[in-house]
Amino acid sequence: MKIKTGQRQLPLPTAQSSTLFPPGTQLFPFLFWWLVAASALSSSETASSFPQASSTSDSSTPLSDPPSTPTDISTPGPTAAGSSTPGGQQGSLPGMVVSTTAPGESMLPAATPTESGAYGQPMNLLDIPRQLFPVNQKILQTEGAGTQGFFDPVSTAFLSPGSTASAGNNLVIAPMIRGMPPLGFINGMQMAMHDGGWWNLPWNYNMVESFDVIEGPPNAVFGEFQPNGGAVNSITKQPYFDRFRGYVWDTTGMYENYLWGADIGGPIDKEKKIAYRFSYMGMENGSYYQYQYNDQQNFYLALSARPSDNYSVDFYSDLGTYNFDIMDFMNRPTNELINNDLYQTGALAPSQVTFGFPPFNTYAGPLVPISLRSTDMNPASGAQGITGMLQLVQNIVIDDDLHIRNNTFVFYIHNSFIDYSEMQDIDVPGDYEVYNRTEVLAALHPEEALFEENIDAGLEFGFQRNLDYEASFLGIQNAWSIANPNNPSLANPNLWNAELSNAFAAEIKNPHAFGGGMWPIPSAPPGWYFQPLNGYSLTEDSQFWEVAPFYQHNIHFTDKLMLLVGGRATNLFISAQTPPGTPAFLSTGYDAAVLMPMVNVSPVYKPFPWMTAYFDFNWGYTSAVGDLGGYTPIYAGAEFRLVNQLIEGRMKFSLLKDKLYITTAGFEQNLYIPNVGLPPALAYIKGFELALTYQPTKNFWARIQYLLANGTEDWSGLPIGPFQFQTYSTSTALAQGLPLNNEASYPPGKYAFIGWPDQSLTAMVTYQTNMGLGVTLSALVLSNQYLDYSYNLEIPTEYVINGRLYYSTHRWYIAVNIYNLKDNRHLWFPYGPGATFGREMNTEQIVAGLPFWMDTRRVRLQVLILMNQITNQVLDLYNGRAAEGAALCFYRSDSKELLVDCRTDLMGRAACLPPEKKISSPGGTISSL
Repeated sequence: MKIKTGQRQLPLPTAQSSTLFPPGTQLFPFLFWWLVAASALSSSETASSFPQASSTSDSSTPLSDPPSTPTDISTPGPTAAGSSTPGGQQGSLPGMVVSTTAPGESMLPAATPTESGAYGQPMNLLDIPRQLFPVNQKILQTEGAGTQGFFDPVSTAFLSPGSTASAGNNLVIAPMIRGMPPLGFINGMQMAMHDGGWWNLPWNYNMVESFDVIEGPPNAVFGEFQPNGGAVNSITKQPYFDRFRGYVWDTTGMYENYLWGADIGGPIDKEKKIAYRFSYMGMENGSYYQYQYNDQQNFYLALSARPSDNYSVDFYSDLGTYNFDIMDFMNRPTNELINNDLYQTGALAPSQVTFGFPPFNTYAGPLVPISLRSTDMNPASGAQGITGMLQLVQNIVIDDDLHIRNNTFVFYIHNSFIDYSEMQDIDVPGDYEVYNRTEVLAALHPEEALFEENIDAGLEFGFQRNLDYEASFLGIQNAWSIANPNNPSLANPNLWNAELSNAFAAEIKNPHAFGGGMWPIPSAPPGWYFQPLNGYSLTEDSQFWEVAPFYQHNIHFTDKLMLLVGGRATNLFISAQTPPGTPAFLSTGYDAAVLMPMVNVSPVYKPFPWMTAYFDFNWGYTSAVGDLGGYTPIYAGAEFRLVNQLIEGRMKFSLLKDKLYITTAGFEQNLYIPNVGLPPALAYIKGFELALTYQPTKNFWARIQYLLANGTEDWSGLPIGPFQFQTYSTSTALAQGLPLNNEASYPPGKYAFIGWPDQSLTAMVTYQTNMGLGVTLSALVLSNQYLDYSYNLEIPTEYVINGRLYYSTHRWYIAVNIYNLKDNRHLWFPYGPGATFGREMNTEQIVAGLPFWMDTRRVRLQVLILMNQITNQVLDLYNGRAAEGAALCFYRSDSKELLVDCRTDLMGRAACLPPEKKISSPGGTISSL
């Protein structure tokens, strides 16, 4: 469910404060970390020498997680953005070689060079002048991310210091970043079909190998359409070129959580120049919360070819089906509910439900204990959807200094969603986007330029088509009573249906009602409606073309001083109108040509090989977009000129011989919140953050992340202030005789972010023995959060502790995830955090955190996989890849039974003997499976 500021503008309340509420918490004592580390440890440092993944698996060390990436670093393969990771000296573009960290080995962010999700160019993480957090499978599995099928608020917080989830609205493609909406990318290409991260469906974790979390707006190469606090680049699963690999898995959790899947891949031809990866996930998840479920089927296929040293092509595809209802919130949040689990009862008959009348004290009931599993959702609500993705990435290496990359991305979505308790429905008959970006990456050397320089320039063009229907009778959520001892029949969840109210009936085919009234959706069943003029972000029939040239230049003045500058000119040619089914007298639309420029400037100073300091400035125009990234027909022009600006200073350290990685920064980011019929409102956030990763041995690693940030919405000079569907808590309404669901705006002024903790802290510690036993403890601490702009309704400071036990061998992996280890029953999350959508609902909707619960993940390598490994190695022998006289014997590791014995003759031909004719060879190579 998505709400946008300014949808309804009613008389201003006169008793509300218009001043900025001062933060009530103090800075945690972590600010000195980088100072102490830099001063006390710098004398023991040497030049950076980042640990690399081993090209072979250590047979004595069990895998900590199922194999998900090739461990042979000499094998060609795609990188994070589906392109090459050049090696060798800085500024050159030699070959296409993947360099990845094998699971269970290095957890240090700077362990390997990376195809930067922040700037597109191959750069070491220590040298990237942005706050970039790589999130690998180890971190995702440690926190249990994806076991619920969406970005849940606890596991999401461990992705980066500024990551949060919109707890009650789980239909997002990426976490909120620094209290602001996110952008989503897949292998470097933007998923434009969303609004503020919201895209109507749960997220598909199955296709994701890892994430790059970018805090702050994307660069000139990647671009941005929408206001955002940062971006998440999802790096999909890559084929295996070295050998056949595969596993099946199952995750079973409390509250009817069931997930299962299979993953296989390997080379297709004998020369290992063509490889594949296929992955399947099934999900039938129940929920701790009433009436909630999430069923998914996802099929992912990747094909890659390396026909020569100078050319590579990668193809990625995904098909997903979804059937779900995951809106897990309670209504009527009060301090009594948050602190004591006491729910405020009292309800009217559905036919009497309306906006703002009568006073609540005329029909309120008593406070009663409530189960935190309760929701105020009608059990008949739900959604279904289908998604499809196709992506083709091509890389051409002309020579060591010239590289051409082409990335084509196609995404399709079809879905229908209905929530009867508020009568919100969304119907998307079939939206799609097609984007293509061609880049030329060139390296210039001092003999041909003034300095060592890297250039990334090119053109992105694309097309997007949106036809979306939406209607919402929002702002009546507090009318329903989950428990109602005075009249138990009114607590029947099937009665929580806005269509049963006289107020809703009055809006059907009424052009004077909000949004032009409720009209039948042509493509939907009877009883589904849309509002043709319901705001800047919802109903839309639009298409647009994008043409965006970009240029990025990285100048290395010396080994210690660098300047990175970039620019982009995004041109949009938009046609938008009201959709089919709109009455002729309400029809409207426009054609527009829009220019959205952006620039980024980043000077970098590296006084020591183990330390980088930089300053970053990003400025650009963004635009308000519709429900799935399209454009609604009532824009006035200001919606296309929403400035997004970041100013950031940061220091990074790789200390203790690259066993300790520290990054710290101060930042200020400004963006604008669109309003219907009003100028946009400024929102800005200022803060400090620190992240530390320490791994002294392969057996132990730890992470700490901390964020201190104050966010402000500035409504000064506007006719009204921020809007909420209820501008006070339900207990205040009872005490003062006020109506529920008053739907009003606060006076103009400056307001601190609501649903936002000024401080957050995450910590994670893992130890694994050489025998394969491992344990992880992690903790999340959030400072207090206010839910209304009067700052009377508050979630106090809270914490949650998670645990994980696991055991792994070469064939088996089993893990038990324990969430909320101490069973903290007073764990709450706001519906909408910070400046993101949904904050208007924070006094009407709140999410109870999960209590103690567990899930178990099991992985088993199949015999079929072992036999394919044998086949591949025998083929190597037949192709003359083994030395003369070399012996290759395969045993079952449990029984030591000899399976086959192969050796080569003088001509390189292989001879394989059965076990009873095994010939011993003193110089032979023995392999045991």
